Amino acid sequence: MTGLLKGRLALVTGAGRGLGAAIAAGMAVQGARVILADIDGEAARRQAAAIEADGVEAEGHALDVTDRAAVKAFAGDVLARFGGIDVLVNNAGVAGRAAFDQPEAAEVWDRVIGVNLEGAFNVSHAFVPALKAKKGNVVHLCSVAGFVAGGSTAGYVVSKGAIRSLTQVMARDLAPHGIRVNAVAPGIMMSEMAVAQLNRPGGTDWFMNRVMLKRIGETGEVVDPVIFLASDMASYITGTILPVDGGFLAA
Repeated sequence: MTGLLKGRLALVTGAGRGLGAAIAAGMAVQGARVILADIDGEAARRQAAAIEADGVEAEGHALDVTDRAAVKAFAGDVLARFGGIDVLVNNAGVAGRAAFDQPEAAEVWDRVIGVNLEGAFNVSHAFVPALKAKKGNVVHLCSVAGFVAGGSTAGYVVSKGAIRSLTQVMARDLAPHGIRVNAVAPGIMMSEMAVAQLNRPGGTDWFMNRVMLKRIGETGEVVDPVIFLASDMASYITGTILPVDGGFLAA
């Protein structure tokens, strides 16, 4: 189907590259005007220019999701300019590895929790007025890591587990305002972050032994569920975490 987001305004964080850029481009194909935000402002603007070259309105901005004051100011500017947003996709995220008994574990924890969890909170909270104005919806990027703990990844696993809970809390609190909140939980996909995990000794074998479909997911296979949850096709869905994992969690 096409035109699922026609006339909507969508904001995607972490949209300068990878999955975030693909989500923004996919939403544009479905008719949405797109605001791309990324800590790398130049990357966000390049992706926005590519979308505009295809005839869809888009703009890119530098945004550090860990800077609560900057996020609040950005949200206020978007509300003033556009009168609200229809879709918020919290995609900004980082990974980091350190065994719990290593000295660097605290530093990795702070960085990963700061972006993945606090960043999602900062953006979501700041954009509540804009979401209320349009009765918009939110899609968080979770992960199967939020369901199954992996070694040496305390910050990432905890951040994604917390995103599961944040999704459900937000869904409860914002439902009276007509705002839906859901999440997509990808398994291992063909992304820069995931490939780094697979390149670890035994990483591919561990994953493939558990995935029912016996393959790594493609980026588009995450983009489409995000678009579905953001569209009116999911108008009666809220508080849901949708695994997109080739059967990983069911194995």
